[in-house]
Amino acid sequence: MIRVSLDSLIVVYLTLLLGILFLVWVGVELVSSRRQRRRRRDFVICGICDHIYEDRTERKLLNCPRCGALNERSAVREI
Repeated sequence: MIRVSLDSLIVVYLTLLLGILFLVWVGVELVSSRRQRRRRRDFVICGICDHIYEDRTERKLLNCPRCGALNERSAVREI
């Protein structure tokens, strides 16, 4: 029989619990950042009026819904 003190059991239990919580946190952050990148891919910023709008089509040139200017699709950076 293996003898283990109560202190050692508590340390092992807390270490495992914190490790599992850390892995869950990392997983949630990865999924969240991937979802935001996917959403940000559809945003377009107008070069004339700075209006940000969403367009899910694959066209390269888009008309701004506010001012009607033609805009080229480019990546929207995070501020």
